[in-house]
Amino acid sequence: MKEKVRKWSIRYKVLIPSSILVFIMCVIMGLNAYYRVEMGMIALGVEQAQMAAAMAAAAVDGDMLNEIREGAEGSEAYESTLSALREIQQICGIKFLYTLYSDDKVSVHFGVDTDQSGGHAAAGKLFEESYAELSDVFGGEEYVQDYIDITDDGILISAYLPIYGNDGSVTGVLGCDYDASYVEDRIVGARSSIMQLTVICIVLSAILLNVIVGRIVKGLRKVNGKIYELVNNEGDLTQKLDITSGDELELIAGNVNSMLDYIRRIMLNISEDSKQLGISAVSVADSLTQARDSISDVSATMEEMSAAMEETSASLYQVNESVANINNTVGNIATKASQESGNSDATLLRVQEIHAKAQSDKEKAGGLAADMSQKVNEKIQQSKAVEQIDALTAEIINITDETSLLALNASIEAARAGEAGRGFAVVASEIGSLAANSAKAAAEIQNVSQEVITAVNELAQEAGRMIQFMDETAMAGYEMLLENSRNYQDDVSHLSNVMRDFAGDSEELRQNLDSIKEAVESVNIAVEESAKGVVNVTEVSSDLTQSMEKINEEADANKEIAEQLGVEVGKFKL
Repeated sequence: MKEKVRKWSIRYKVLIPSSILVFIMCVIMGLNAYYRVEMGMIALGVEQAQMAAAMAAAAVDGDMLNEIREGAEGSEAYESTLSALREIQQICGIKFLYTLYSDDKVSVHFGVDTDQSGGHAAAGKLFEESYAELSDVFGGEEYVQDYIDITDDGILISAYLPIYGNDGSVTGVLGCDYDASYVEDRIVGARSSIMQLTVICIVLSAILLNVIVGRIVKGLRKVNGKIYELVNNEGDLTQKLDITSGDELELIAGNVNSMLDYIRRIMLNISEDSKQLGISAVSVADSLTQARDSISDVSATMEEMSAAMEETSASLYQVNESVANINNTVGNIATKASQESGNSDATLLRVQEIHAKAQSDKEKAGGLAADMSQKVNEKIQQSKAVEQIDALTAEIINITDETSLLALNASIEAARAGEAGRGFAVVASEIGSLAANSAKAAAEIQNVSQEVITAVNELAQEAGRMIQFMDETAMAGYEMLLENSRNYQDDVSHLSNVMRDFAGDSEELRQNLDSIKEAVESVNIAVEESAKGVVNVTEVSSDLTQSMEKINEEADANKEIAEQLGVEVGKFKL
């Protein structure tokens, strides 16, 4: 029995969205057509209203219109203008036709009104629109309404045109309310026609879609029926779908026929392979029997290798412990050598500081000795001025001697003078006493000067010996200190280099021992893993023996399955 679809059929899945799409397109096209027709009809009515207003404006005399004001009914100008406008009104189908004027540019008044009903406006009556709204028209511009105005007075299109006098000035405005009822009637008629046409298009499109979808579904049902026959025809893979519709259904049928051929080839291969599977199952069972015997031999050999691996692992463990002890000893030596190398570097740094300090002190002492020598020499040279004092005192003594002689001579001469030279004798006596005192003082100064000169000479000698001591003994001591510090620096530097080399060699030896230790550990690990691997292989061999027995059982089962597969494939007609 044929099955039914769970949800919507292909007919409804195609027909409903297509119908909705066609409906939307028809509505859009109808609205667009109506909008274009409406705009065209309105434009036509506006154009006719403008032409009618232009004809009416041309029939009005501007100078005569300028004479029509309030109370002008019955005048020649009023009647002449009214007659001309009514004639144009009848010819052009104008609903209302009138003239407007403004004297104060504030309010707008009627001039001539052609309306013959009760709403007729007399000349001078106030117009409902203000001057500001019509100022452009009074300024010479035309205004035509571009839409249809539906009012209580009718369906109108209004136009306002300026009327010119002979001098070219605007004398008034012509108001024209064109009757656009026929335009509105045509728009309504067009709306009705477009709606009817849209409905017709929707109905025709739905019918056409139903026919097209029906043909497609009919072809699909035909293909489904053929496939149903193939499925329920007891495995006959030689049947074919015979569809010559020329469309996609024919392509689908061709692909189904190709699929049937492909399945047929697969089933032929399965039939052939099932035979080979039976033969292979027998061969596998024989091979598994031989493999089981070989695995037993391998298991015995693996047990012997496992014992040898355990002995090797024990030996490597002892070697590893010995290498670890040596490595610790070398590590301690390297650590101490590194520490001593650091101490040597610190000692070398202190020696360098002592050498630099000695060098600096030597330079300072040399500078001080030179400065001291210079200053002592300068002071010795200055002390030689005492010798000049000795010379001056000798000169003073000579002068005092001469003064004493002069005082003695003066006393003699005063004594010869008698009573007249007594005063002079007193003066000469005083001069003699002064000369004696001066000589005595000069002698004492001379003695002191000699002592000072002697002391200065002795001080110069002592300063010379001190400078000689600074140059020979102190500077020599500094030089020896510098030499010793340089030698000590070289010794400490050599010792530091030796300790550094010793520390580097110890570190290199320790690294080599680490490498040996790692290698021994790696070998030990490898041996242990190999031992574990041998044990695992032994266990695996035992498990493999059991697996071989299971595989043998599975091979027997596969043989039975191959026979059953051959029976099942034989059910198909190939």
